[in-house]
Amino acid sequence: MERIHRPPEQPTPTSSAPSCAARILTAAAAVLDREGKAHNVTEATLRRAVTAAVVDLVRSRPTLPSTVVSQALRRAWAAIPPGINGNTNGVQARVLRGVARRLS
Repeated sequence: MERIHRPPEQPTPTSSAPSCAARILTAAAAVLDREGKAHNVTEATLRRAVTAAVVDLVRSRPTLPSTVVSQALRRAWAAIPPGINGNTNGVQARVLRGVARRLS
């Protein structure tokens, strides 16, 4: 019987984008909470919160490749459900935390 040498199974490298996207959404929720839970969220408010979250992520992990940050940002935006109009900051923060749990 012929022996076939095979290298040991190597785990496939996983992208850190899902966990980074979850961190972005969680940090954005914290930004919304800091702004006051009773204010109504607009798209501009949400963009500001997500931008601040990305800045925090890059500051906390300066060696993170920009492609991973870009991919994580795209995943985070894609995961946010539509229909933010009328939500307060507190409600939208809870929504973002729920989405972040699903992504991580």
